[in-house]
Amino acid sequence: MIGVAYVMEQRRIALQERSSAQRALIAESAAVLAARGMVLDRMVAVARGIAVRPLVLGSIVALVLVVGPLRILGWAARATPFYGLTRRLATALRDRPR
Repeated sequence: MIGVAYVMEQRRIALQERSSAQRALIAESAAVLAARGMVLDRMVAVARGIAVRPLVLGSIVALVLVVGPLRILGWAARATPFYGLTRRLATALRDRPR
């Protein structure tokens, strides 16, 4: 009888360890999905903001037609690092002690 109790205890410990590992994996996966969801949510908010302003939407369409989509993508690719740098700099300046 004691041998059965020992085996059951070992199985319980193994099950708890496996469950703990699965919970950690699920939490990690959920964090990645939440980050992707935040990016998607931000994109939808920007799209909605542009859609409610017909003048802005018309200006963007006219710009794409006049300049061309490839050139605009090139500009956006060159501007992306500066945007990230500007955001970090603004955050650092805003949070600095006075």
